[in-house]
Amino acid sequence: MKQHEAATRLAEFTVKTKLEDLSPQVLVAVKQLALKTFAGMLAGSSMDAGARIADFVRQNPDGNDVGVVGKNFKASLWKATFANAFFAHQSELEDDRLNTGTAWDITTIPMLLPLAQMKEMTGADMLLASVVGLEVMARTCQFYPQGHMGLSIVPSSVGSAALASRAYGLNTGQTVAAFGLAMSGIPLAYTNFGTDAHYFETGVQTLHGLMAVQAAQLGLSSNPDLVRYIGGLLGADRVSTQAMVDKLGQYYQFTEIWVKKYPCCLYMHRYIDGLLDIIRGHNVGIDDIVKIRLHVAAGAMEEVCNRPLPQTVGDLQFSFQHALSATVLDKDVNYRHIHIDRVTDPAFVAARKKIEVVPRPDWKSRLLVETPALLEVEFRDGRKATSERQYPTGTQHEPLTLDFVKGLFIKFVGDNLPEADKKYAADAIAEMERLDRKDVLRLLAVMNRVPHNL
Repeated sequence: MKQHEAATRLAEFTVKTKLEDLSPQVLVAVKQLALKTFAGMLAGSSMDAGARIADFVRQNPDGNDVGVVGKNFKASLWKATFANAFFAHQSELEDDRLNTGTAWDITTIPMLLPLAQMKEMTGADMLLASVVGLEVMARTCQFYPQGHMGLSIVPSSVGSAALASRAYGLNTGQTVAAFGLAMSGIPLAYTNFGTDAHYFETGVQTLHGLMAVQAAQLGLSSNPDLVRYIGGLLGADRVSTQAMVDKLGQYYQFTEIWVKKYPCCLYMHRYIDGLLDIIRGHNVGIDDIVKIRLHVAAGAMEEVCNRPLPQTVGDLQFSFQHALSATVLDKDVNYRHIHIDRVTDPAFVAARKKIEVVPRPDWKSRLLVETPALLEVEFRDGRKATSERQYPTGTQHEPLTLDFVKGLFIKFVGDNLPEADKKYAADAIAEMERLDRKDVLRLLAVMNRVPHNL
């Protein structure tokens, strides 16, 4: 195949995809991810680091082009895009695909609202831009193993460039150039998990995709050899044009992204679901339990999420011990559990001591689903129970309904919107393809907390 065949095929897909090309399954998948990402932006906008980013942008707006989610002020397109993306990840509600190289929604969808305002997009325009952005990200990121060289999300910004290219109306040649300009963006560093830098990195990834599109529109050149670039990092035998574009436009890889139900690292979700199965099935509480053992693959999961003594909010979001304490104490993991007061809460301190992480060096850890989420629970009366899950609920194997995800939107947005606004936004996002420009402006006003009359 030609040197730039992959980038060209992906660019053609980005430019030419039409609403009628999308199956009902694809429409439901993109709406679920939009609901979750929009909820994450609102939730993250009021969290500690998100609030500090918002204050920085408010004090240094560099323009008043577009609104910032949850904040009722305007800033430049660049700063609003960065802030929205930071908020989306700060909430730890990003939805990930982890059965291949990681792909997710938080570096594409967060730029959708500012671009919709800037480019006067309809809901159908927004939906199509989201689909191509998510799909290009899934296809370009599918090769890079989680944690290889301590990194993830490689290449990081090509998917966000696809969404912005569609919103800007770039032609195929310009979109190809944008992919090359976005190709070598900043990856994620595993050492930053559980810190504000983790969210900063993905904010920069989103902004980088937007900048690449604007640079391509100016006529800047690039060498968009995606296969050579990724192959140079992994070995040429592990990357191919054919794999990158196989069934492009027929099968949508982004539909494999797992929908998050808890605001914590996705590494822990299978174990949360498994523990919920046990405690509901046996009708037990924390006082009935002596020990909970989690068997995890030695490597990324152990390094990132084995935090028996969390000290910060970031630690709480990435602690097996804390997430499973919340699960057994409250049968849920929600934002009331991801709060600095929970670090020293006696009930959680005691519960975390009952949870033991058992690293398994005999298990492969290249991909999450290559190893099971094995739980062993010992009860005070001598009984034992086990759970073994390959996938959490919210995947293609145990899918969620659109109505269920609308419920997650309302749950996670919490006090960040009034009740009427939450319901309106959930309904509008779930029918995105029906929104005209006036409807989009109304949704933007709700999301940006601008005074309005519903």
